[in-house]
Amino acid sequence: MAFLEGFGVGLAMVVFIGPVFFTLLKSALNYGFWAGMMVALGIFISDVVCVGLCSFGAIPFFKNTENQFYLAVGGSIILFALGLKYLLKPNVNLDEQVKLHAGHYTAYFTKGFLVNFVNPFVFLVWISVIGLAQGKYGAGQELWVFLGASLLGILTTDTLKVVFADRIKKLIQPNFLLRAYQVIGIVLVGFGVRLIWFAFT
Repeated sequence: MAFLEGFGVGLAMVVFIGPVFFTLLKSALNYGFWAGMMVALGIFISDVVCVGLCSFGAIPFFKNTENQFYLAVGGSIILFALGLKYLLKPNVNLDEQVKLHAGHYTAYFTKGFLVNFVNPFVFLVWISVIGLAQGKYGAGQELWVFLGASLLGILTTDTLKVVFADRIKKLIQPNFLLRAYQVIGIVLVGFGVRLIWFAFT
């Protein structure tokens, strides 16, 4: 039961359309399935680290408003940089023959990890999920089954997003893709502004 409930929570998190969604979409559209999957794995490992930190006593750190401020500022800088890059240099690529090397995979993984990890809202969501799960399952094995299933649910939805983006890429014209990347850039800058607002309010 804990597994099914946790997996359901992970799937339900698909409704959170944040900066990681647009980063994932851009990577999959531009360089295909494996680029998108490396971003998805970066997001997944970032969530694993978040859950681990929050579960083993770091909740007070992330609830501290001063620490949230520094996380928000760091996150906004990354989002501004990515957003401006996508807006000013969209780098439209529809060539399915592009070969990615180890450095590319590392870069996409790191991008997914950082965009997710420096977002204080991610920690607030996991703090809430862990609190609810502890209230129902205590601190035993079922809690970890629930959290593991939640993480698996998130990875599943991110994988489906990558598959979908890779499939529709073949049907998209370059001009449309250029505009889509510019919109993604604007959205990421918008998320950066939101983080700055969060930091100073």
